Amino acid sequence: MITPNVRRFLNLLCGEYSNQQQAFDNPPLYAHIFLRYRSLPQLKPGSILLEQTYAVDPKNPYRLRMIRAEEQPSGAIKLWNHTFQDPARFAGATFDPALRRSIQTPDLISLDQCHYQVVEQSDGYHGAMEPGCQCIVRRDGKDTVLVSSFHLQGESLQTLDRGHDPITNERCWGSVAGPFRFKRTQSWAADLASAWL
Repeated sequence: MITPNVRRFLNLLCGEYSNQQQAFDNPPLYAHIFLRYRSLPQLKPGSILLEQTYAVDPKNPYRLRMIRAEEQPSGAIKLWNHTFQDPARFAGATFDPALRRSIQTPDLISLDQCHYQVVEQSDGYHGAMEPGCQCIVRRDGKDTVLVSSFHLQGESLQTLDRGHDPITNERCWGSVAGPFRFKRTQSWAADLASAWL
């Protein structure tokens, strides 16, 4: 069972997103990326699969996550972030129902300190790393602290991920030209109709 608030958020989120226009307009600054969010009803209520791929290599996701949305007493939605023991095993699962159904809890690793908090505002849902989180991402042989946020409104999803030096707070990686701007190209809200009732 999930709360009406979480169901409304997931109904809006679940689908495929592309930043094709942004990538075509600014090819030196933005790669063409697909984000795909699909429900995983065999797991705990609110569990969804996130697959991120480059358009030039759609079968090999560079990021695969299981995210579980859970409403908090404050009304905010917590997104519990998990990676996979063997991500390659589940590559392409957003398009393969049997593979998606085979994902089980032992396949997952909780990414402690990397959970998100989502708040609904008048202009949609705003998500960011939970206050106090220090999500460490190793990039180019160096530990960095992830600063990540997103804004979901209608068919639009904006994301911004940056890695900062844990001591100097200097930006080490991430977009220098502002957020990635995605448009939903497919909705998979229908998948949620019978999930976690």
